[in-house]
Amino acid sequence: MFLTDKYSSLLPLHPKAHRHQQPGKAPAGAGAFARFDAALAARLRSLLPLPASPLAALARLADLLALTLEEAAPALAGEGDEAAVAAHLVSGVALLDACNAITARLDRVRRRRLLACFALHLLSSPSSIGRARAALADRNDRAAASPPPPLPSLPFDHPRGRLSAAARVLVAVNAVSSLAAAAAAAVLGGGALVATFPLVSSGDFPWAEAFNAVSSQLSNLATKSSEVDTIDEAVQKLSSVLEGEGGIDEAALRAAAHEVEKRTEELTARLDRLSDAVNGVFRAALCLRNAELGSFMVGPAGKTCK
Repeated sequence: MFLTDKYSSLLPLHPKAHRHQQPGKAPAGAGAFARFDAALAARLRSLLPLPASPLAALARLADLLALTLEEAAPALAGEGDEAAVAAHLVSGVALLDACNAITARLDRVRRRRLLACFALHLLSSPSSIGRARAALADRNDRAAASPPPPLPSLPFDHPRGRLSAAARVLVAVNAVSSLAAAAAAAVLGGGALVATFPLVSSGDFPWAEAFNAVSSQLSNLATKSSEVDTIDEAVQKLSSVLEGEGGIDEAALRAAAHEVEKRTEELTARLDRLSDAVNGVFRAALCLRNAELGSFMVGPAGKTCK
């Protein structure tokens, strides 16, 4: 199920355009933007050093993106930069698409993990070794026959010229979104995608230095094998042992099966953690979109995000 279906209740109904600030909404003020910038810089610094696990690092970055999206809505309240908000309403769709694509890839990895677990279960019975071999072959055949959905890129275009306070908040949202999308492409792309990690000019935003440090570490981490790659390698080794000429080496079989079991356990917890984090990003992105649409509505701004 797409995340769009899961959170469809957060979408506002029948917005009516207008060009005036909503009654009762005072501008956020310079203090709110300073707090937003300071909080983002602190959270970016708190990510370092990144965990050695690429999936764990991606989950932590997704948590940070969700918090950034959540805090952007109140920071934008009453600012009235309709051009910046309208532009983000258009570009923000790509983030929702990316969340759906990442969720689809995680579901695909889960299905492959289940087939590996099924093969391990079959190996517990000597009479089922042939079926275990067939399960691993099916795992590989399914992967070849059903390629993963593409991951949308979210390129970061560094802004030029004088920016309104609202536009500066949305620059932060776009920068962190781009960073998370690049990390997802590097970790979940299976080597088929070349990720470009964004950088921000240090003098323009208080959080830029911390952002660039995280981006650089993510770029280095992306060169290492992820847990998805590691379990694929372990399964391939197990398949080779089962297909070995001259009979099966029992010691090699036990070692290969133990490695797959170990990698599967590691992957399961980290997949669940990342799936929850992506879910949080999608929900926060919908809430921000709801608030942005509300700025163009007459009357109540629709459903409140909780």
